[in-house]
This record gives sequence, structure tokens and C-alpha cells, in this order.
Amino acid sequence: MARQLSLLALLLLGFLLSESPALPCSLCSGQRSKTLREDASLAKLILCGTLANSRLVVDKDGLSAGGTTDLEIKAVLKTDPILAGRNVVELPRYVPTDPKNPPKFIVFADVFNGRLDPYRGIPIQSPDLLDYVKGAMTLGGRDSTKALLYFFNYLDHRDPTIADDAFLEFAKAGDQEIGQLVGRLDAQRLRKWVQDPQTPSPRLNLYGFLLGACGEDRDTELLRFMVKSPNESHQAALSGLLSGYIYLRQKEGWELACAVLQEPRQPFARRVAVLGALRFYHAWRPRESGEPILRCLDVLINQPDMADLAIEDLRRWQMWDLTGNVLAQFAKESHSAPITRRAILRYGLSCPDPAARDFIASQRKLNAGLVADVEESLQFEKQN
Repeated sequence: MARQLSLLALLLLGFLLSESPALPCSLCSGQRSKTLREDASLAKLILCGTLANSRLVVDKDGLSAGGTTDLEIKAVLKTDPILAGRNVVELPRYVPTDPKNPPKFIVFADVFNGRLDPYRGIPIQSPDLLDYVKGAMTLGGRDSTKALLYFFNYLDHRDPTIADDAFLEFAKAGDQEIGQLVGRLDAQRLRKWVQDPQTPSPRLNLYGFLLGACGEDRDTELLRFMVKSPNESHQAALSGLLSGYIYLRQKEGWELACAVLQEPRQPFARRVAVLGALRFYHAWRPRESGEPILRCLDVLINQPDMADLAIEDLRRWQMWDLTGNVLAQFAKESHSAPITRRAILRYGLSCPDPAARDFIASQRKLNAGLVADVEESLQFEKQN
């Protein structure tokens, strides 16, 4: 059962495994959809207007076969020669419309075989959406801090389309890019969001760290209280809240992280969340946080339901200081689960320590097939 939980955690928290600045923020839930800025960079045309004259196409059997809708253009954010000065374009989609209250849309489109090919339409619920998209389109990819400062101002916008897109920009930023915002955001706004019980856990996870990174001494007790709170929402955002507390109180924060991991009665999900904070700090500040991270991982290596996660992190990060403890787990009955033993073998095959070479040599004699299988998986990992 513990192994099933561990595998489930890997699936649900896949983005927590991120270690590279190029990967998405490990404090945010995995986000795969494109931001409005990304779609704007890909689009050949971006048109804003009202929908009218919907026409439903029916086949010979009286069944729906699609349809078309006119877009009466009111503004053009990005153009293409195919537009040729037209103020009405036909969209190859049927969208029901009310002539008395025609829906307003912003449409992202490509051009395919000389025809307009719309691929995303966003209902315009507030006039701010156009200004938001226009501002996002001016942001290049080089200055990520400038971009995140822009999107921060929209995280609590009353239009959910804008607020959700702004958060998606943060979710797609790397951990080091998030870390570069230290001291540059409005702590009062962050404090308000963190204390708001309606703040969703994925956002609270991010806001918790940002409050610690941009807050004051008075925020220390708030973050510590939330880290230790049994509140379900707080626990779901533990990685970020703990990361924020660690930034404000490094010594006490790391001690608290280690204390949580050392308590065997702590729920599996809570310990995984602490591991998420370790991964964030390793991605953001690997040198400064190396020693406390090792201390925490040394605790996890001894826990059967967490050992494989900790050992895999050590291997990926090429941190070999705990080689003796890692290899010692292989012979223990408590660590006999296949997923754990394979993690130890991967570590041993990757580690340059002579003790690891001796360990692998002995295992080749005892478990030649298993060692060969793990070696093959490592080769596949390197090639992909």
C-alpha cells in the first residue's frame, strides 16, 4: 500500500520533481494549457469583435454538420494580409448568438491553405481583457522578472479569464525566475491573499513563498502557524508556506522541515509536501541550501515509503555525500520493495564513489539481471 501511495504521489506531484530553471514552477500545479501571451505569439491574426449571423449547417438526414458565425471586427491586435481591410470575417464555427446582446470575443487565428483558421476564442467579460493582452504582447521572453511583475498586478483581477491567465504565467515560470522576485512584490497584497480562506490551494502554495520572500518579520508567525495548522487548505499548500517560512527564518525553518520528516506518524502527503520545499530550494538556491537539504534527505532515506523519492533526488542532483546511508538500505527488509531497490541501484550505477562501484560489482554477481535492467533504464533516460 505504501508503494502504491508513493507511485500515486509521483503522478500527482510530477511537477514537484522539477529541478531545472527551464521547467515550470514546482510550487504551482502542473499547467499544460497555453497562456494568452503564448497564443498571441503563435497567432497570425488576433481579432476582437461581436458575433452575429450564426448559420447552422444540416446534412441530408437533418443532422447537424457544423456551421458558421460572422465576427464583426471592432479591433485588430495582430493582422495578416488575408484580412485585406475587411471588417467582417466568417468563422467556421457555429456559435449561438443573441442579436439583442451579441457576444463579444477575442479570436486567435492561423491561416491555412489561404483561409482563416481560428483556434481559440475568448469571451470578453471586461474591457480590461484587450488592454491585458496588448500589454502581454509587448513582453519579450528575455526579461522574465519584468513579465512576472506585470502579471502580478492581475492575479486578483475581477475577470477570472485575466486572473487565471496571470497565474498560469507564474505556473510556467521556472523556480529561479520565481526566486528573482524576492523583495519586489507588494507584501500587503500577498498577505491579504494568504489570509483569505477562499484562496485556492495552488495559489496559496505560490503566495506562501512569495509572502516570505517579500514580507516582514510579522509574517513569520503567520507562515509558521499555517505550516503547523491541520487546516486542509494549508496542508495542501504546505510546500510554498514552508518555503516562505524558511526564507524569513532560515535556521528555524529548516529545523521545522527536518522535524516534520523525522516524525514517523506524519502523513505521507505532508512529508511529500516538505520534499517539495526541498526541491524548490535546490532548484532556486542549490549552493546555499545544500547542507540542510542533505540533512532532510538523510532522514527520508531511512523511511521505507519515502526512500525511493529521496534517493532519486540525490542521484539526479549528483549529491553523493550520503552514499553510505543509501547503499546500506539495500539489504534491509524494510527497503525490499522493487521501486526502492531499483532506486538504490540507479544511485550506485551513477555514483563515482568507490564504495558504490564495489556495491555494484557485488550486485552483478547476486542480481545480474536486475542490474542489467536498471543499466538499460539509465541509458534510456540519458538518450531521452
